[in-house]
Amino acid sequence: MLKRLRWQLTLLYLFSSIILASLIGWGAYSLLNYYFQSANDQALKLKVGLALMEYGLPLPDDLEIVVSNAGFNISEFSPTTSITNPGLSEIDEDETLEEHRVELESSQADIYILPLLITGDLVTGLKTLPPNTAINFDAITSARTTGIDFRTINSLKGIPVRLFTYMIQGQESDQVFQAGRYLLEQQQVLQQLSRTMVIAGGLVTLIMGIASWLMAGRTIKPSQAAWDKQQLFISNASHELRAPLTLIHAGVELSLRKARDPELHGLLTDVLNDSDYMKKLIEDLLLLSRLDAHSLKIELQPIRLAEFIPDLTRQLRRLAENQNVAIDESIEPLSVMADPVRLKQVLLIITDNALRNSPCDNSVEIAVTPHGSNVDISVRDHGQGITLDDQEKVFDRFFKADDRSSPEYSGSGLGLSIAKGLIEAQNGHIRLDSSPGNGTTVVITLPAAHESG
Repeated sequence: MLKRLRWQLTLLYLFSSIILASLIGWGAYSLLNYYFQSANDQALKLKVGLALMEYGLPLPDDLEIVVSNAGFNISEFSPTTSITNPGLSEIDEDETLEEHRVELESSQADIYILPLLITGDLVTGLKTLPPNTAINFDAITSARTTGIDFRTINSLKGIPVRLFTYMIQGQESDQVFQAGRYLLEQQQVLQQLSRTMVIAGGLVTLIMGIASWLMAGRTIKPSQAAWDKQQLFISNASHELRAPLTLIHAGVELSLRKARDPELHGLLTDVLNDSDYMKKLIEDLLLLSRLDAHSLKIELQPIRLAEFIPDLTRQLRRLAENQNVAIDESIEPLSVMADPVRLKQVLLIITDNALRNSPCDNSVEIAVTPHGSNVDISVRDHGQGITLDDQEKVFDRFFKADDRSSPEYSGSGLGLSIAKGLIEAQNGHIRLDSSPGNGTTVVITLPAAHESG
Protein backbone atom coordinates (compact mmCIF):
# COMPACT_ATOMS: atom_id res chain seq x y z
CA MET A 1 0.00 0.00 0.00
CA LEU A 2 1.47 3.31 -1.08
CA LYS A 3 -1.17 5.69 0.26
CA ARG A 4 1.35 7.45 2.45
CA LEU A 5 3.63 8.03 -0.54
CA ARG A 6 0.67 9.37 -2.52
CA TRP A 7 -0.14 11.83 0.26
CA GLN A 8 3.49 12.89 0.42
CA LEU A 9 3.65 13.47 -3.33
CA THR A 10 0.34 15.35 -3.21
CA LEU A 11 1.62 17.63 -0.46
CA LEU A 12 4.88 18.15 -2.36
CA TYR A 13 3.07 19.14 -5.57
CA LEU A 14 0.61 21.29 -3.63
CA PHE A 15 3.34 23.00 -1.61
CA SER A 16 5.27 23.75 -4.80
CA SER A 17 2.19 25.25 -6.46
CA ILE A 18 1.43 27.37 -3.38
CA ILE A 19 5.00 28.71 -3.37
CA LEU A 20 4.76 29.50 -7.09
CA ALA A 21 1.37 31.22 -6.71
CA SER A 22 2.66 33.17 -3.70
CA LEU A 23 5.72 34.34 -5.63
CA ILE A 24 3.55 35.45 -8.56
CA GLY A 25 1.14 37.26 -6.22
CA TRP A 26 3.94 38.88 -4.26
CA GLY A 27 5.63 39.91 -7.50
CA ALA A 28 2.44 41.47 -8.89
CA TYR A 29 1.79 43.31 -5.62
CA SER A 30 5.40 44.52 -5.40
CA LEU A 31 5.43 45.71 -9.02
CA LEU A 32 2.18 47.64 -8.60
CA ASN A 33 3.38 49.14 -5.33
CA TYR A 34 6.70 50.09 -6.96
CA TYR A 35 4.83 51.64 -9.89
CA PHE A 36 2.65 53.69 -7.56
CA GLN A 37 5.65 54.89 -5.56
CA SER A 38 7.67 55.79 -8.67
CA ALA A 39 4.69 57.63 -10.18
CA ASN A 40 4.10 59.47 -6.90
CA ASP A 41 7.74 60.50 -6.60
CA GLN A 42 7.79 61.81 -10.16
CA ALA A 43 4.52 63.68 -9.67
CA LEU A 44 5.81 65.28 -6.46
CA LYS A 45 9.04 66.33 -8.17
CA LEU A 46 6.98 67.82 -11.00
CA LYS A 47 4.82 69.71 -8.53
CA VAL A 48 7.84 71.17 -6.76
CA GLY A 49 9.55 72.00 -10.06
CA LEU A 50 6.52 73.88 -11.34
CA ALA A 51 6.22 75.71 -8.03
CA LEU A 52 9.85 76.80 -8.25
CA MET A 53 9.23 78.11 -11.78
CA GLU A 54 6.12 80.00 -10.67
CA TYR A 55 8.00 81.67 -7.86
CA GLY A 56 10.95 82.61 -10.03
CA LEU A 57 13.44 80.35 -8.31
CA PRO A 58 16.21 78.68 -10.30
CA LEU A 59 15.25 75.21 -11.42
CA PRO A 60 17.82 72.52 -10.51
CA ASP A 61 18.86 70.12 -13.26
CA ASP A 62 17.06 67.11 -11.79
CA LEU A 63 13.75 68.96 -11.50
CA GLU A 64 14.19 70.62 -14.90
CA ILE A 65 14.41 67.17 -16.52
CA VAL A 66 11.23 66.08 -14.76
CA VAL A 67 9.33 69.20 -15.85
CA SER A 68 10.54 68.94 -19.46
CA ASN A 69 9.68 65.22 -19.66
CA ALA A 70 6.17 66.06 -18.45
CA GLY A 71 5.64 68.24 -21.57
CA PHE A 72 5.80 71.66 -19.94
CA ASN A 73 7.60 74.48 -21.78
CA ILE A 74 9.78 76.22 -19.25
CA SER A 75 9.85 79.42 -21.30
CA GLU A 76 6.06 79.82 -20.99
CA PHE A 77 6.31 80.58 -17.30
CA SER A 78 6.67 84.34 -16.63
CA PRO A 79 6.56 84.87 -12.88
CA THR A 80 5.97 88.43 -11.76
CA THR A 81 8.47 88.31 -8.94
CA SER A 82 11.35 86.31 -7.57
CA ILE A 83 11.10 84.43 -4.31
CA THR A 84 14.66 83.87 -3.32
CA ASN A 85 14.00 85.23 0.20
CA PRO A 86 11.15 85.54 2.72
CA GLY A 87 9.65 88.23 0.47
CA LEU A 88 7.63 85.43 -1.03
CA SER A 89 4.58 87.11 0.48
CA GLU A 90 4.58 89.65 -2.33
CA ILE A 91 3.53 87.13 -5.03
CA ASP A 92 0.87 88.46 -7.45
CA GLU A 93 -0.72 85.63 -9.42
CA ASP A 94 -1.68 86.94 -12.88
CA GLU A 95 -4.12 85.35 -15.31
CA THR A 96 -1.45 83.27 -17.08
CA LEU A 97 -0.29 81.77 -13.81
CA GLU A 98 -3.88 81.01 -12.83
CA GLU A 99 -4.40 79.16 -16.12
CA HIS A 100 -1.35 77.04 -15.34
CA ARG A 101 -2.73 76.37 -11.85
CA VAL A 102 -6.03 75.16 -13.28
CA GLU A 103 -4.16 72.85 -15.62
CA LEU A 104 -2.02 71.49 -12.81
CA GLU A 105 -4.96 71.07 -10.45
CA SER A 106 -6.77 68.94 -13.03
CA SER A 107 -3.79 66.58 -13.40
CA GLN A 108 -2.50 66.65 -9.82
CA ALA A 109 -5.60 67.33 -7.79
CA ASP A 110 -4.58 65.10 -4.90
CA ILE A 111 -1.17 66.79 -4.40
CA TYR A 112 -0.64 69.70 -2.04
CA ILE A 113 2.51 71.83 -1.74
CA LEU A 114 3.72 73.91 1.20
CA PRO A 115 6.32 76.68 0.63
CA LEU A 116 8.16 76.89 3.93
CA LEU A 117 10.90 78.80 5.61
CA ILE A 118 13.83 76.78 6.84
CA THR A 119 12.31 77.05 10.31
CA GLY A 120 9.29 75.10 9.07
CA ASP A 121 6.90 78.07 9.10
CA LEU A 122 4.68 78.86 6.14
CA VAL A 123 5.90 81.70 3.94
CA THR A 124 4.36 84.97 5.19
CA GLY A 125 1.17 86.00 3.38
CA LEU A 126 0.27 82.54 2.03
CA LYS A 127 -2.82 80.68 3.04
CA THR A 128 -2.89 78.48 6.09
CA LEU A 129 -2.27 74.75 5.90
CA PRO A 130 -4.65 72.77 3.74
CA PRO A 131 -7.17 70.71 5.73
CA ASN A 132 -5.87 67.44 7.16
CA THR A 133 -2.20 68.32 6.50
CA ALA A 134 0.71 69.06 8.79
CA ILE A 135 4.31 70.16 8.39
CA ASN A 136 6.75 67.29 8.91
CA PHE A 137 9.79 68.68 10.71
CA ASP A 138 11.73 65.41 10.59
CA ALA A 139 11.64 65.58 6.80
CA ILE A 140 12.88 69.19 6.90
CA THR A 141 15.78 68.19 9.16
CA SER A 142 16.71 65.37 6.78
CA ALA A 143 16.44 67.67 3.73
CA ARG A 144 18.81 70.17 5.34
CA THR A 145 21.46 67.42 5.32
CA THR A 146 20.85 65.69 1.97
CA GLY A 147 18.94 68.36 0.02
CA ILE A 148 15.87 66.15 -0.56
CA ASP A 149 13.81 63.71 1.46
CA PHE A 150 11.21 61.12 0.43
CA ARG A 151 9.08 59.37 3.04
CA THR A 152 5.58 57.98 3.62
CA ILE A 153 3.70 59.37 6.62
CA ASN A 154 0.15 59.43 7.96
CA SER A 155 -1.99 62.56 7.88
CA LEU A 156 -3.85 63.91 10.90
CA LYS A 157 -6.75 61.59 10.04
CA GLY A 158 -4.51 58.58 9.48
CA ILE A 159 -4.52 58.78 5.67
CA PRO A 160 -1.18 57.64 4.19
CA VAL A 161 0.72 60.45 2.42
CA ARG A 162 3.79 60.27 0.20
CA LEU A 163 5.89 63.30 1.18
CA PHE A 164 8.65 65.00 -0.83
CA THR A 165 10.75 67.71 0.87
CA TYR A 166 13.10 69.85 -1.23
CA MET A 167 15.47 72.52 0.12
CA ILE A 168 16.35 75.66 -1.83
CA GLN A 169 19.38 77.66 -0.84
CA GLY A 170 18.73 81.38 -1.24
CA GLN A 171 20.91 84.41 -1.00
CA GLU A 172 19.46 85.57 2.29
CA SER A 173 17.98 82.41 3.75
CA ASP A 174 17.20 78.84 2.88
CA GLN A 175 13.69 77.78 1.99
CA VAL A 176 11.89 74.47 1.75
CA PHE A 177 9.13 73.10 -0.45
CA GLN A 178 7.18 70.22 1.01
CA ALA A 179 4.79 68.40 -1.37
CA GLY A 180 2.50 65.54 -0.44
CA ARG A 181 0.15 63.18 -2.26
CA TYR A 182 -2.67 61.32 -0.52
CA LEU A 183 -2.38 57.56 -1.05
CA LEU A 184 -5.83 56.49 0.09
CA GLU A 185 -7.07 55.50 -3.36
CA GLN A 186 -3.82 53.69 -4.15
CA GLN A 187 -3.98 51.85 -0.85
CA GLN A 188 -7.53 50.79 -1.66
CA VAL A 189 -6.37 49.48 -5.05
CA LEU A 190 -3.58 47.50 -3.36
CA GLN A 191 -5.98 46.12 -0.76
CA GLN A 192 -8.42 45.10 -3.47
CA LEU A 193 -5.57 43.43 -5.33
CA SER A 194 -4.60 41.57 -2.13
CA ARG A 195 -8.17 40.38 -1.58
CA THR A 196 -8.43 39.28 -5.18
CA MET A 197 -5.13 37.39 -4.95
CA VAL A 198 -6.24 35.67 -1.74
CA ILE A 199 -9.50 34.52 -3.33
CA ALA A 200 -7.76 33.52 -6.54
CA GLY A 201 -5.01 31.83 -4.54
CA GLY A 202 -7.59 29.82 -2.62
CA LEU A 203 -9.25 28.67 -5.83
CA VAL A 204 -5.88 27.86 -7.40
CA THR A 205 -4.85 25.94 -4.27
CA LEU A 206 -8.07 23.92 -4.37
CA ILE A 207 -7.64 23.16 -8.06
CA MET A 208 -3.97 22.33 -7.60
CA GLY A 209 -4.81 20.12 -4.62
CA ILE A 210 -7.17 18.04 -6.74
CA ALA A 211 -4.73 18.01 -9.63
CA SER A 212 -1.87 17.07 -7.30
CA TRP A 213 -3.84 14.16 -5.89
CA LEU A 214 -4.64 12.87 -9.38
CA MET A 215 -1.06 13.45 -10.57
CA ALA A 216 0.35 11.66 -7.52
CA GLY A 217 -2.00 8.76 -8.20
CA ARG A 218 -0.76 8.47 -11.76
CA THR A 219 2.84 8.76 -10.59
CA ILE A 220 2.67 5.89 -8.10
CA LYS A 221 0.31 3.70 -10.13
CA PRO A 222 3.12 1.53 -11.59
CA SER A 223 4.78 1.29 -8.16
CA GLN A 224 1.45 0.40 -6.56
CA ALA A 225 0.89 -2.36 -9.09
CA ALA A 226 4.39 -3.73 -8.51
CA TRP A 227 3.92 -3.52 -4.74
CA ASP A 228 0.60 -5.39 -4.91
CA LYS A 229 2.18 -8.12 -7.02
CA GLN A 230 5.07 -8.40 -4.57
CA GLN A 231 2.70 -8.71 -1.60
CA LEU A 232 0.61 -11.30 -3.44
CA PHE A 233 3.74 -13.29 -4.30
CA ILE A 234 5.01 -13.22 -0.71
CA SER A 235 1.62 -14.29 0.61
CA ASN A 236 1.19 -17.12 -1.92
CA ALA A 237 4.79 -18.29 -1.63
CA SER A 238 4.60 -18.34 2.14
CA HIS A 239 1.41 -20.37 2.11
CA GLU A 240 2.85 -22.77 -0.45
CA LEU A 241 6.05 -23.28 1.52
CA ARG A 242 4.38 -23.93 4.85
CA ALA A 243 2.87 -27.27 3.80
CA PRO A 244 6.10 -28.94 2.53
CA LEU A 245 8.02 -27.54 5.49
CA THR A 246 5.54 -29.10 7.87
CA LEU A 247 6.01 -32.45 6.14
CA ILE A 248 9.80 -32.09 6.23
CA HIS A 249 9.69 -31.21 9.91
CA ALA A 250 7.51 -34.24 10.72
CA GLY A 251 9.68 -36.60 8.64
CA VAL A 252 12.90 -35.37 10.24
CA GLU A 253 11.44 -35.72 13.74
CA LEU A 254 10.42 -39.31 12.97
CA SER A 255 13.84 -40.11 11.50
CA LEU A 256 15.53 -38.51 14.49
CA ARG A 257 13.73 -40.85 16.88
CA LYS A 258 14.93 -43.90 14.96
CA ALA A 259 18.49 -42.70 14.36
CA ARG A 260 21.11 -44.69 16.21
CA ASP A 261 24.24 -43.39 14.53
CA PRO A 262 25.50 -40.25 16.43
CA GLU A 263 26.66 -38.56 13.22
CA LEU A 264 23.29 -39.12 11.54
CA HIS A 265 21.57 -37.92 14.69
CA GLY A 266 23.56 -34.67 14.56
CA LEU A 267 22.79 -34.10 10.87
CA LEU A 268 19.08 -34.67 11.41
CA THR A 269 19.12 -32.28 14.36
CA ASP A 270 20.66 -29.57 12.15
CA VAL A 271 18.00 -30.19 9.49
CA LEU A 272 15.28 -29.95 12.13
CA ASN A 273 16.67 -26.64 13.46
CA ASP A 274 16.90 -25.23 9.93
CA SER A 275 13.33 -26.23 9.16
CA ASP A 276 12.19 -24.53 12.38
CA TYR A 277 14.11 -21.41 11.36
CA MET A 278 12.54 -21.43 7.88
CA LYS A 279 9.08 -21.94 9.36
CA LYS A 280 9.53 -18.94 11.65
CA LEU A 281 10.90 -16.86 8.76
CA ILE A 282 7.85 -17.69 6.63
CA GLU A 283 5.53 -16.76 9.51
CA ASP A 284 7.37 -13.46 9.93
CA LEU A 285 7.08 -12.68 6.22
CA LEU A 286 3.36 -13.47 6.29
CA LEU A 287 2.92 -11.19 9.29
CA LEU A 288 4.82 -8.35 7.60
CA SER A 289 2.74 -8.84 4.46
CA ARG A 290 -0.46 -8.45 6.49
CA LEU A 291 0.94 -5.38 8.23
CA ASP A 292 1.82 -3.80 4.89
CA ALA A 293 -1.65 -4.53 3.55
CA HIS A 294 -3.28 -3.27 6.81
CA SER A 295 -5.19 -6.55 6.93
CA LEU A 296 -3.91 -7.74 10.31
CA LYS A 297 -6.75 -7.95 12.83
CA ILE A 298 -5.99 -5.93 15.95
CA GLU A 299 -8.26 -6.19 19.00
CA LEU A 300 -7.53 -3.36 21.41
CA GLN A 301 -8.48 -3.76 25.05
CA PRO A 302 -7.25 -2.54 28.45
CA ILE A 303 -4.19 -4.46 29.68
CA ARG A 304 -2.96 -4.21 33.25
CA LEU A 305 0.79 -4.21 32.87
CA ALA A 306 1.44 -5.05 36.53
CA GLU A 307 -0.11 -8.46 35.81
CA PHE A 308 0.76 -8.83 32.14
CA ILE A 309 4.53 -8.30 32.24
CA PRO A 310 5.38 -10.56 35.22
CA ASP A 311 3.47 -13.37 33.53
CA LEU A 312 5.56 -12.78 30.41
CA THR A 313 8.90 -12.68 32.22
CA ARG A 314 8.15 -16.00 33.91
CA GLN A 315 8.25 -17.60 30.46
CA LEU A 316 11.66 -16.05 29.79
CA ARG A 317 13.38 -16.86 33.05
CA ARG A 318 14.61 -20.26 31.85
CA LEU A 319 16.37 -18.62 28.91
CA ALA A 320 17.73 -15.95 31.26
CA GLU A 321 18.99 -18.55 33.74
CA ASN A 322 20.73 -20.48 30.97
CA GLN A 323 22.64 -17.32 30.08
CA ASN A 324 23.12 -16.35 33.75
CA VAL A 325 21.23 -13.06 33.20
CA ALA A 326 18.72 -11.66 35.69
CA ILE A 327 15.45 -9.94 34.78
CA ASP A 328 14.65 -6.92 36.96
CA GLU A 329 11.20 -5.34 36.92
CA SER A 330 10.04 -1.86 37.90
CA ILE A 331 6.37 -1.71 37.00
CA GLU A 332 3.93 1.00 38.04
CA PRO A 333 0.23 0.00 38.25
CA LEU A 334 -0.69 1.33 34.80
CA SER A 335 -2.85 0.03 31.96
CA VAL A 336 -2.58 0.43 28.19
CA MET A 337 -4.93 -0.01 25.26
CA ALA A 338 -3.39 -2.78 23.19
CA ASP A 339 -3.89 -6.21 21.67
CA PRO A 340 -2.63 -8.67 24.31
CA VAL A 341 -1.47 -11.26 21.76
CA ARG A 342 0.43 -8.74 19.64
CA LEU A 343 1.85 -6.85 22.63
CA LYS A 344 3.14 -10.13 24.05
CA GLN A 345 4.72 -10.94 20.69
CA VAL A 346 6.49 -7.55 20.64
CA LEU A 347 7.75 -7.83 24.21
CA LEU A 348 9.02 -11.37 23.55
CA ILE A 349 10.98 -10.11 20.53
CA ILE A 350 12.51 -7.18 22.42
CA THR A 351 13.23 -9.03 25.67
CA ASP A 352 14.68 -12.01 23.81
CA ASN A 353 17.02 -9.63 21.95
CA ALA A 354 18.01 -7.98 25.24
CA LEU A 355 18.76 -11.34 26.88
CA ARG A 356 20.82 -12.56 23.97
CA ASN A 357 22.80 -9.31 23.87
CA SER A 358 23.49 -9.18 27.61
CA PRO A 359 26.78 -10.55 28.93
CA CYS A 360 26.76 -13.16 31.69
CA ASP A 361 26.29 -12.12 35.31
CA ASN A 362 24.34 -9.06 34.22
CA SER A 363 20.69 -8.04 34.04
CA VAL A 364 17.88 -6.93 31.75
CA GLU A 365 15.65 -4.23 33.18
CA ILE A 366 11.98 -3.86 32.31
CA ALA A 367 10.26 -0.66 33.46
CA VAL A 368 6.76 0.80 33.10
CA THR A 369 6.36 4.56 33.59
CA PRO A 370 3.69 7.15 32.73
CA HIS A 371 4.31 9.49 29.80
CA GLY A 372 1.59 12.14 29.66
CA SER A 373 -1.54 10.48 28.32
CA ASN A 374 0.58 7.48 27.29
CA VAL A 375 2.58 4.76 28.99
CA ASP A 376 6.23 3.87 28.33
CA ILE A 377 7.44 0.27 28.48
CA SER A 378 11.24 0.18 28.38
CA VAL A 379 13.55 -2.81 28.08
CA ARG A 380 17.23 -2.14 28.82
CA ASP A 381 20.23 -4.40 28.44
CA HIS A 382 23.90 -3.88 29.30
CA GLY A 383 25.40 -5.26 26.14
CA GLN A 384 27.81 -3.78 23.63
CA GLY A 385 25.37 -1.17 22.41
CA ILE A 386 24.68 -0.05 18.85
CA THR A 387 26.52 2.56 16.82
CA LEU A 388 24.72 5.71 15.73
CA ASP A 389 24.79 4.67 12.05
CA ASP A 390 23.25 1.30 12.85
CA GLN A 391 20.54 2.86 15.04
CA GLU A 392 19.02 4.46 11.95
CA LYS A 393 18.66 1.03 10.33
CA VAL A 394 17.72 -1.35 13.15
CA PHE A 395 14.03 -1.21 12.25
CA ASP A 396 14.74 -1.99 8.58
CA ARG A 397 13.92 -5.49 7.38
CA PHE A 398 16.73 -8.05 7.33
CA PHE A 399 19.15 -5.61 8.95
CA LYS A 400 21.48 -7.05 11.60
CA ALA A 401 23.72 -4.87 13.74
CA ASP A 402 27.06 -6.28 14.83
CA ASP A 403 26.27 -5.96 18.51
CA ARG A 404 25.69 -9.61 19.47
CA SER A 405 27.18 -10.64 22.76
CA SER A 406 26.32 -14.30 22.18
CA PRO A 407 28.41 -15.83 19.35
CA GLU A 408 25.76 -18.48 18.70
CA TYR A 409 23.08 -15.88 18.19
CA SER A 410 21.47 -15.85 14.74
CA GLY A 411 18.32 -14.23 13.49
CA SER A 412 16.55 -13.15 10.34
CA GLY A 413 16.72 -9.43 11.01
CA LEU A 414 12.93 -9.14 10.94
CA GLY A 415 12.23 -9.01 14.68
CA LEU A 416 12.42 -5.24 15.23
CA SER A 417 10.66 -4.57 11.91
CA ILE A 418 7.75 -6.74 13.08
CA ALA A 419 7.79 -5.08 16.51
CA LYS A 420 7.64 -1.62 14.95
CA GLY A 421 4.77 -2.58 12.64
CA LEU A 422 2.77 -4.21 15.45
CA ILE A 423 3.21 -1.28 17.82
CA GLU A 424 2.20 1.27 15.17
CA ALA A 425 -0.85 -0.89 14.37
CA GLN A 426 -1.82 -0.43 18.05
CA ASN A 427 -1.58 3.40 17.81
CA GLY A 428 1.80 3.50 19.52
CA HIS A 429 5.39 4.05 18.55
CA ILE A 430 8.75 2.52 19.37
CA ARG A 431 12.22 4.02 19.65
CA LEU A 432 15.72 2.89 20.51
CA ASP A 433 18.41 4.61 22.58
CA SER A 434 21.92 3.19 22.55
CA SER A 435 25.59 4.00 22.47
CA PRO A 436 28.59 1.69 22.07
CA GLY A 437 29.62 0.19 25.39
CA ASN A 438 26.57 1.48 27.29
CA GLY A 439 23.91 -1.03 26.36
CA THR A 440 20.61 -0.51 24.54
CA THR A 441 17.18 0.65 25.67
CA VAL A 442 14.07 0.00 23.60
CA VAL A 443 11.07 2.13 24.58
CA ILE A 444 7.50 1.28 23.58
CA THR A 445 4.90 4.04 23.97
CA LEU A 446 1.22 3.07 23.98
CA PRO A 447 -1.99 4.98 24.82
CA ALA A 448 -2.96 4.70 28.46
CA ALA A 449 -6.20 2.90 29.29
CA HIS A 450 -8.60 4.34 31.86
CA GLU A 451 -10.57 1.46 33.25
CA SER A 452 -13.86 2.18 35.00
CA GLY A 453 -14.46 0.81 38.47
